[in-house]
Amino acid sequence: MEKENHFDVLVIGAGISGISAAYRIQKHCDWASYAILERRENLGGTWDFFKYPGIRSDSDMYTFGFSWKIWKSPKPIAPAKDILDYLKEAAEEQGIVEKIQFNTDVESADWKSTDNCWHIVTSKGVRYSCNMLFGCTGFYSYENPYQPYFPGQENFIGPIVHPQKWKEEHDQQILGKKVAIIGSGATAVTILPSIADQVSHVTMVQRTPTYIASVPTEDPMSEFLRKYFSKNTAAKLNRWYSVLITTIAFYFCIWLPNIAKFFSKNLMYKELKSVMSQKEFDQHFMPP
Repeated sequence: MEKENHFDVLVIGAGISGISAAYRIQKHCDWASYAILERRENLGGTWDFFKYPGIRSDSDMYTFGFSWKIWKSPKPIAPAKDILDYLKEAAEEQGIVEKIQFNTDVESADWKSTDNCWHIVTSKGVRYSCNMLFGCTGFYSYENPYQPYFPGQENFIGPIVHPQKWKEEHDQQILGKKVAIIGSGATAVTILPSIADQVSHVTMVQRTPTYIASVPTEDPMSEFLRKYFSKNTAAKLNRWYSVLITTIAFYFCIWLPNIAKFFSKNLMYKELKSVMSQKEFDQHFMPP
């Protein structure tokens, strides 16, 4: 049997969670040996794996980013490339990259009480053991994303593509075509404006409408703070400003739902009033 490579801690996955876990291990348990096992050839997880048009964060990066490496860009809802660059920079600055073992796909992980250790075997037969196993594998199945069946879809002659399986050839397939986007969540509202100028027509099909409003690509408060403070100070102030605003908005909606609904509705209708009546808006765009 091949000898096991032993570490105090093994982290599975080199995405946002894996990189942050590595930082915490180094900072708070500097005595511990560790390695990150990443099955792909790059770090970044979701932000390196997903390729659908316009992919970006669905949370503001001032609060979604690491507390130990403040997000300094004026773009709170950032494109994937910016996030990936940020993750690579963070990992390189902290010496985490050298701890990552790429192209290492964990096939099994077994706990044995005889030695109180985890025993890991990769798809290539390489063996590891550790005292603590830290699973930073994300929310989703990369091989089998959830994809509901729609009766009659086998009669549709065009391609049906799950965003998680979007490839470069799909960028060419949609050119000048009529496209339907099923769903109206964060992924859908990212894809639609990104392809609108490339297709002949795009229709979003939604089951239940949600409140949604338009905001600038670059945050005005961030620009203001960057103008009057140093870059590092502005970034820290902006982070706490974002935390405060988000908290206030949450409790505003909880405590005063009718007033919050009034404001949300007006923001939405302001974007649409040039193309539809108030009656049509109330019928199709208001959540139950």
